[in-house]
Amino acid sequence: MNFVPETLLKKRKVNERLAAENARKRAEERKARQRASRRQVFKRADEFVKEFKTKEYEQGRIRRMAMQHKRNTGKNKNPLLEGDEDKSNIVVLVIRTRNSHNIHPKVKKTLKKMRLHQENDAVFLRLDGMTRKNLKVVLPYVKFGSANLNTVRELLVKRGHAMISGHRKPISDNTMIEEQLGEQGIICVDDIIHELVTCGENFDKVNQFLCPFKLNKQMGRWREKRLKEYSAKEDGEEVSEIDVNQLVETLN
Repeated sequence: MNFVPETLLKKRKVNERLAAENARKRAEERKARQRASRRQVFKRADEFVKEFKTKEYEQGRIRRMAMQHKRNTGKNKNPLLEGDEDKSNIVVLVIRTRNSHNIHPKVKKTLKKMRLHQENDAVFLRLDGMTRKNLKVVLPYVKFGSANLNTVRELLVKRGHAMISGHRKPISDNTMIEEQLGEQGIICVDDIIHELVTCGENFDKVNQFLCPFKLNKQMGRWREKRLKEYSAKEDGEEVSEIDVNQLVETLN
């Protein structure tokens, strides 16, 4: 009679127990995936409806905006964006305050053109005809206004970055400014501030040199409440021109 060593029997029992445990775990994981898949189907259906409604609303808003512009009727809700007079000597700070995945393609394209890729990105823009047109398209997603000297300085000192050889780098000293903008007579941070505040003749060069400012993410209900305080509403339409100096102070 052949006897099986006790150690081998023990090993077999251990292997059988492990195999049973692994089979049980695989079964539980399979059930969990099935439950998650069912939940995900319902979630995706909800998201699809929400996305459709959002895009439908945006399409209607853009269409109404175009019709109103064509008729040239209605209240003058935002003087900076209306009128035919030349405002290209005015500089505004534009801050993206909303980040939606269900964004209308035209709005998304316009935000990208304005370099407002993410929520809390901020850029300085000359208020020419193209900027005014773009702002009307993206109004629900941005806040804008005139920044004072202190706000411009704080942004540059705390969050100033420049595009050097295709790379985003912090503005750490005046040498890098002089190397990039010296031909325009701009050799230090104060020169950049002057161009941004006064809309100087080298504003476009300076703006091209600067990267969009990355402000802090809004945190909690307090910041959300503060943000809403800066947003005015008139006849159900949001007016996005605000005191950006207070908003920057909140997010900087």
